[in-house]
Amino acid sequence: MILEANLIFSIIMQVPGLTPQYTKHPLFPDMVSAMIVSALISIGMNYAFALLRKRTTDIDKMSRVMKETNEWRKQYTEAIRKQDKIRVEELKKKQAYVNKMTMEMQQQQMRPMLIYMMPSFLLWIFVFPSVFGATTAISPIQIPWLMCSDDNVKLDQQVDQTGQTKGACSVPGEVFLWGWFLITSFAFSGIISKITGTSMPGIT
Repeated sequence: MILEANLIFSIIMQVPGLTPQYTKHPLFPDMVSAMIVSALISIGMNYAFALLRKRTTDIDKMSRVMKETNEWRKQYTEAIRKQDKIRVEELKKKQAYVNKMTMEMQQQQMRPMLIYMMPSFLLWIFVFPSVFGATTAISPIQIPWLMCSDDNVKLDQQVDQTGQTKGACSVPGEVFLWGWFLITSFAFSGIISKITGTSMPGIT
């Protein structure tokens, strides 16, 4: 859920009209300090979101519902595969209950995200772009969309009428600010979930 929230913000940041105004003179001009500080902030935000989720949702109930839903789905799929019509009909009688529980679970999952969304959105629009700029790290491994490509560099290094370069990409492999937040979120979401006790059983 933490990762999903950051992914949503990453998508929102790309919507025309909502794109933040990234400074070309960040508070952390070197990649090392920018990478470390932004990673710590990302981890801190994920941890805060996990605590918020723990306080606003019934984790134990959600875990039970997910296990029950997964088990029902597994049995239903198996019954269809075996063409066991009697078993399929029996399981269909429970489908309305399963759907109701799933809807309640989704509503509980949305509650902390809605609370988390507004302050995070304001940080992404007004604070992070002016502190870190558009890129915060550099990677030897190229990941499309998250990092500067050769084409990004060619386009961004063009000089405009004021003598300034058009964008932030100076070398291939530079990681965009939102991309670095997404990477660190993905890397630490599992650890944070275990520490805060907000882990959920996987969907099978």
